[in-house]
Amino acid sequence: MSILIPSRRSECVFWVAQSEFDGTLCVTSLHFWSTTSQTNLTLSEFTVLTIRIRLVLLAVLALFTPPVAMAANAIAGTSTHGQTIAAPPGTSVSDWNILVVPRAMGFYEIGSEGDNALLRFEVSAAPLSTVGWSVWARFKYRNSSGPGTWYSGSVDYLLVRKELSVGGTLSHGQNLAVPSGTSVSDWNIVVSPASAGMEEVGAEFDNSLLRFSTSYTIIDNSTWQAQATYKFRYSNQGLSAVYSSQAHYLLVSRDVSVIGPVSSNQTFATQGNTAVSDWSALVIPTGVGYEEPGSEGDNAILCFENYFQVADTYLWRAPGRYKYRGHNGDGTWFGAALNYVIVRN
Repeated sequence: MSILIPSRRSECVFWVAQSEFDGTLCVTSLHFWSTTSQTNLTLSEFTVLTIRIRLVLLAVLALFTPPVAMAANAIAGTSTHGQTIAAPPGTSVSDWNILVVPRAMGFYEIGSEGDNALLRFEVSAAPLSTVGWSVWARFKYRNSSGPGTWYSGSVDYLLVRKELSVGGTLSHGQNLAVPSGTSVSDWNIVVSPASAGMEEVGAEFDNSLLRFSTSYTIIDNSTWQAQATYKFRYSNQGLSAVYSSQAHYLLVSRDVSVIGPVSSNQTFATQGNTAVSDWSALVIPTGVGYEEPGSEGDNAILCFENYFQVADTYLWRAPGRYKYRGHNGDGTWFGAALNYVIVRN
């Protein structure tokens, strides 16, 4: 293509070509001539002409340069303790809300689980810089009648753009108000355990985490209340108590998201004429373990696994489960209570 740039006493025309291979532009030829009998331009006129040429070149480049792909509304992934989750290219942590949920905590040790127990787990993601979050995902576990040891765990995470979401952390019984000008009907809410269990250094030989759960209730048209508790055994005589804990939450606009409960190893589906590749998904463990009042002296959660798989073009499967022992022997696998959230990419 050719571009003509006129001035009071001169004209300049240049030809721009675009590569068929990589789309780059170049000026293939440039012609400049006087439109009057005066062949020489003053310095000021030449400067003005030069500026005009540069401005037009920038405009042409803008027309030909393909736009940079915008990051999606949501991105999901998996990470482990000590790793960094990077913000999508061209964005920063200030553009996103992040929810991390425990993926795998604890161990199973077939044939030798009679004195094993999960004691505590913790998950979070804190901004490490403007372009990433540092993952905290660990659990304390004892595999004998002795003290526990801290190990690295793993998490699944979901990033959602801030214009579509609100995120944070709540304590048990704490209320959460909707953003100004909206109501609970405008949002889907997910609540996930941030931690459960306790550490009792020097006296952990008969301790164990028995159960944990997270949920929420709608208080009114503008308020939710978080529930986050766990039951912990602190003696072989079955002495135990229920304690308050914390939960991470994420509000996502209902215009771009769907939530719901899902049973262990069951499926959940996309919406409308869409495929799983059109959505980012996350599964949350909302109930793991159980209570057995009067007979908890040798009970313990041993481990839990929370993840999901693509079942087909339109379905995911959630095989969330936990291993629990109700006696001084090997544990048994049970299905966990789960919720899911999917957000349109």
